[in-house]
Amino acid sequence: MNVSPDPTRPDPTRPDPITTQDQASQERDTLLDLFARGLICTAASAVGADHGEPSEEALMKARAVADDYLAAYEEWLVKIAATNAAAGPQ
Repeated sequence: MNVSPDPTRPDPTRPDPITTQDQASQERDTLLDLFARGLICTAASAVGADHGEPSEEALMKARAVADDYLAAYEEWLVKIAATNAAAGPQ
């Protein structure tokens, strides 16, 4: 666990918590962009293609795939949270 040496100052290695729906939406968009770029890079590397900056069309298609994966992950997290909440305090 990362703990700041000075408890009165925030740990600079930890991001600020997400506290609003707008922040969550921005973070999700950032994740989708990173996932999409990673998918494009991985696919290009797999076929031995030289890959530079992806086209807008490629990013749109990769973002759709990334959105499916992220939605499944979010659903899984909700199920885990519900299971943990149902178990009660431990």
